[in-house]
Amino acid sequence: MNQSKFFYAKVYGDRALITSPESKSGGEKMSAMVPTREMLRGIVDANYFKPVLKNVVDEVRIMHKIESYTQGTRLLLKNYASDLSAYTYLYNVCYYVKFHFEWNDARDDLKGDRNFNKHEAITARSLKRGGRRPIFLGTSECAGYIEELTQEQYENDPGYYDDKTLGFGLMFNEFIYPTEPGGMLQAVYAPINMKNGRIDYTALEGKGILRDVRNYDFKLPAQTKTVDEELEDY
Repeated sequence: MNQSKFFYAKVYGDRALITSPESKSGGEKMSAMVPTREMLRGIVDANYFKPVLKNVVDEVRIMHKIESYTQGTRLLLKNYASDLSAYTYLYNVCYYVKFHFEWNDARDDLKGDRNFNKHEAITARSLKRGGRRPIFLGTSECAGYIEELTQEQYENDPGYYDDKTLGFGLMFNEFIYPTEPGGMLQAVYAPINMKNGRIDYTALEGKGILRDVRNYDFKLPAQTKTVDEELEDY
């Protein structure tokens, strides 16, 4: 057994702003029409995350019609100056998300905490209570909500695009983080297609275009001690 059971979540909010660097040149921001896998992983992590595990988003259902609106925004610049810009948000979004978690192979020091029953129970409790941390739909001004779904609800609830197939072209999909300090952070771009209202992210694994972003530095974790070792040191 190398992964948890599947979990199902409803993610929704009044608006969303899903951006990438190429979509906000010149100070204006234009939202992508569908969520990225990276954004959904961040939302699932906000529900429950520990370094011993990594959450994996398998699929998303687009439940509401894709609609957008543009709003004028005053931007603060250097020297207390300001400028006007336009942000294009998605309106009234709702996504059904299917995900699971796997053990983080880079954290062998946490092997003692690899207990599926424990972390599955905590993930389920967190979903019932709306997550452990605030949910944002792309940016911090777009507050969102997360709720638990049953598998039956996930599969059978009617969605706007259940009988439609759309292609969104080549889009940013997710990041690949290095496991060693100074390694290269990579962005993955993939052809995103929605079939019957669903985007299957597992089908895209290994098929994206990789782009090096920058060197990514972080501190290696200190060796985790057991309670007995801490007591002996004390």
